Amino acid sequence: MTSNIQINILDNTLWAKCIALVSFLLLCNFASANDEPYPQNYQAAQALINNIKLNEIDYLQNEDKLAQAFKISREQNWEKLHLEAAALYAELLFRQEKYEELNTHLSYYLKNKELPNQKSVHLLFLESQLKSLARKSNPAPALILATKLEESLQQYSTKEKIIILRALAYYYTDTDGLKKTLNVALEGLELALKDDDSASQGYFFRKIADAYNYLNEKDKAVYYAKKAVEAYEKTQDELFTAKAYWSLSNVLLEIKKPKDALIYLNKALFYFKKVNAQKGLTFAQYSIASIEYLQANYDRALTLTKENIELARSADIYDMQLASLILLADIYIKLDLLVQANEANDEVFLKLDKFSRSIYKAEFLSKRYELKRHLNYTDEAFEAIEQKLLYTKKHYEATSENNIKTLQVKFEVKEQEEKIQQLEYAKDISELQAKEEYQQKIIWRLSAAIAFILVIVSFFLFYKQARQRQKYHDISLTDYLTNSPNRRGIMRAAEAKLDEGKMTIAIVDLDYFKKVNDQFGHDVGDLVLIAFVKAVKETLSGDHQFGRYGGEEWLFALNSVDELAIRNIFDQLATRFTEHCSNIKDLPSDTKITFSVGASVSSPLKSTLDVLIKHADKLLYKAKENGRNQVVVD
Repeated sequence: MTSNIQINILDNTLWAKCIALVSFLLLCNFASANDEPYPQNYQAAQALINNIKLNEIDYLQNEDKLAQAFKISREQNWEKLHLEAAALYAELLFRQEKYEELNTHLSYYLKNKELPNQKSVHLLFLESQLKSLARKSNPAPALILATKLEESLQQYSTKEKIIILRALAYYYTDTDGLKKTLNVALEGLELALKDDDSASQGYFFRKIADAYNYLNEKDKAVYYAKKAVEAYEKTQDELFTAKAYWSLSNVLLEIKKPKDALIYLNKALFYFKKVNAQKGLTFAQYSIASIEYLQANYDRALTLTKENIELARSADIYDMQLASLILLADIYIKLDLLVQANEANDEVFLKLDKFSRSIYKAEFLSKRYELKRHLNYTDEAFEAIEQKLLYTKKHYEATSENNIKTLQVKFEVKEQEEKIQQLEYAKDISELQAKEEYQQKIIWRLSAAIAFILVIVSFFLFYKQARQRQKYHDISLTDYLTNSPNRRGIMRAAEAKLDEGKMTIAIVDLDYFKKVNDQFGHDVGDLVLIAFVKAVKETLSGDHQFGRYGGEEWLFALNSVDELAIRNIFDQLATRFTEHCSNIKDLPSDTKITFSVGASVSSPLKSTLDVLIKHADKLLYKAKENGRNQVVVD
């Protein structure tokens, strides 16, 4: 009995050990199959390539596996598979920013006679080639290839068209052809939606979002940027997901939502650091520096910006190098380091052609104009504004509002078509026909609306350009410090008022103003001038005009010839001026600043502006001789 029990126990023990051993071997085999770092046979290589093509794994995080599949397929003479691997390897080199190696790779494989027989693979090579050519200084080869692809589009299948449209969207974006970018992105998105291609949907959504961002339609830019993120998060392509995060954060940053932007920026930055993507790093770090700047953390922003300038310079990423230099100048201005700000601004100006977009150049030149005006570099300021108008015009040509509004309506129709196609699985034939009839009505109405929209947009563009011209005209007649009319502005206003009838020209001079500058500094002197303008605006009615005649002198064109009324105006002005000066923090409370006035009333003998001004100047001199702080009227 005991012996039988022992035998049974022994049998059970051996059986348990066998089960454990088999389980261990199976587990080891399973682990080995899942942790295999490189594809060692045809099936493994094919599976890897399919996973990458379907965006189920990331290029950069599987670069070693892809390189091994590329190598093994070549060694084993698996020609068809090798061409597929070589096409994906070209994209890997582009993402790794190994552009010279990419050019060599493309030169070799594009000569392969078997390549045109594999259409989709051939198009992947051409996509990489177009992206490579777009980086070169000579634009002709890229334009030739882009034209060839666009002209041959209709002969390809849906999947092949998506590859071509993806390549064209990249090319037109890179060459600032925003109209064409939108056109191909909309067409590509329609095909990607039909093909259920999430990665391509994300790509086209991002291009549309970027376009709306350049058009300053921020709500739409946020909407499409979020759609891009949603689409990419359905894939395992972490590089493009990170780029979608950055695009969305950039728009959020521009609409002053830095906290929301930072969430997506940190996601993007985490990936860019993980794979050491230099271009992505410079873009993300620039945006983070911008957030620090917006939050007034100027020292932190300064450190990050300087680091990013060096990183962008070493990686030859010109847009980010120049954008970071512009941000550096903005930070210096906030820190009141105008010499350093001017140096950074001049460095960008010397490299302006390196900017990829006209809108970037126009925005920079606007900032240059403001800085140069503030520094009183008048010639450079007006040179900047003239160039800004030139690049703004180029931007409008690249982003024709008429074309964009039409495309917008076109895309809304396409979205409606997609909804109808989805109903095919849930509705019967009669309901589908009803929906199709409804769609036809929508298309007819939208077609009629397009013509109306084009007319409205044309008028809007004309009005916008007129407003732009008026803006720069107003700037040329305005004093930068006090935001009141400058000498040219008030002279024009006075001339016009004199044509209307009798009037008084008065010249006002702040008494002992040089002592204010010498004793308390020019910053306080500027505040006194600003206080004077505030007092004038509170005192004068709409019938009277004034402007800065020069330094601390002001020219008044008063719609009155009554001496008592004129004296009353300047008595009220003196009271208000004293009140405003008392609010200047760095001006001692016992300091009283006064002004002297020479007022020349028009008459038959004083009928021209030149004569009135000369007479008013003599009267002002008389007021000064008589002890200042008084009004002399004649």
